Amino acid sequence: MRYDRRYIVVLQTAVVALKPRQASDAFAALLFAVVAILPFPFASVSSVAISLWCGLVGIAVVGLALRPPAIASPLFLAAIIAVGVASYATILYLQVVARAPSDPLVHPIWALASEILGMPLEASASIARGQPYLAIGTPLLNLLLFTGGYMCGADEILSRRLFRTIAWAGGLYAVYAICSYALEPNLVLWQEKIAYAGNLTGTFTNRNAAAVYFGSIAIVWLLLAFRRLSLRKKRRPGKRRRPSSTGVNWRVLAVPGSFFCICLLALVLTGSRAGVACSFAGLLVAFGLNFRSEMSPRLRNWLAFGAAVVVILAIYQIFDSGLGERLETEGAAGGGRASVVASVLRMISDFPWLGSGLGSFRWSFAAYRSSQISGWGVWDRAHNVPLEIAAEGGLVLAGIVVLAWIGAMAILLRACLDPKRSRTLPRAALAVSTVAVLHSLIDFSLQIPAYAGTVIVLLGAALAQTQRPVAEVEAAEAVNFEVNQTPESLD
Repeated sequence: MRYDRRYIVVLQTAVVALKPRQASDAFAALLFAVVAILPFPFASVSSVAISLWCGLVGIAVVGLALRPPAIASPLFLAAIIAVGVASYATILYLQVVARAPSDPLVHPIWALASEILGMPLEASASIARGQPYLAIGTPLLNLLLFTGGYMCGADEILSRRLFRTIAWAGGLYAVYAICSYALEPNLVLWQEKIAYAGNLTGTFTNRNAAAVYFGSIAIVWLLLAFRRLSLRKKRRPGKRRRPSSTGVNWRVLAVPGSFFCICLLALVLTGSRAGVACSFAGLLVAFGLNFRSEMSPRLRNWLAFGAAVVVILAIYQIFDSGLGERLETEGAAGGGRASVVASVLRMISDFPWLGSGLGSFRWSFAAYRSSQISGWGVWDRAHNVPLEIAAEGGLVLAGIVVLAWIGAMAILLRACLDPKRSRTLPRAALAVSTVAVLHSLIDFSLQIPAYAGTVIVLLGAALAQTQRPVAEVEAAEAVNFEVNQTPESLD
């Protein structure tokens, strides 16, 4: 009787999955298009690109909200949106509101400027009155992409389409990056490179952001390859099998395996020390999560240690990408980043509650720049995302952002450790989030809209899947194997 009820649930879910899709799926296609195009226009770092994507993703989110299927745990999504909007809106208001010169929250630069100019100036907590309005674009885009990803994650078909979109778009960008590096390494798209002329950057202007992007896409393709293997193992017991198929069918792994190797090659050719290290840490997380149930605890520990050693030696010795030379000449933490962290901590101690103003780091950091930092260039980033958020927006805002990431990764980890909920999308999101969080502690990749948007939309979709009831997840899995999927399908 229990199996009969489950069979009925599977049939009902299959009927829903095979029905003609709603007209509002055009909004999902719009979201997928934005996710795919994000890295193309120089990683979407310009304010024009960010404004355009905010408008398009906002339209997609409104359209997805009108879809008939219910959103998984709508209160959970509403709480995230409310906290995010309230946090940034409060800080934005407190930073730009006009204040009296005697207000303790006023930045002292306004009194100095007023004295130099010999005229009273309207003071504020931010050193640049209008800059916080311009800086709010990237957090808004991330929140919209998270919401859109969460809505797609509540739907089995849309979540698979989103996952495939990220994989194929990233794989094609890796192919383009390798080709452009081989033919014209001094160009980013159609423009001359300002920096990193000898390194692969693809459509990114910074090799470190390119490294973690291609590393994250490699993780996605690796898990898709594992997914294909697991689909072959879970063939229906009553289905007739071919007699001599004891080995691995390499045709099943041809596409994901090829793109995995391409993304891995693009990753190493960037020459980014931190990007390569964080990406391989994410690959180890993905590998461990996928084969966790098949390994003893002792074997897991030794395998993780051995894989880490092999990976480091392979990168250092085999690939002629300049990475080994950089490690020999600059060490593991070159570029004066330690001195920058010390300088940023002094900034935070002077303005702990509201910071110096969102988007004002490049101007406020000059007064704290240590003499131990190279005098070449302008430090417009702190190379540590949590510290930069604290320096620009205060400790409270930085604490909320950090707690949100910790909570999201804890939810994903719990789902990945639960055999009934551990699926490809949560595993990929946890591994990619590991790469993003680790790299954000030593660089600014999460401040690049193309990479941050890819991570955030994947994270939203995975969190939505973790909020779905277990019975619904099992029914969807049964539909994947029994109705919609063949062993050669991606996910």
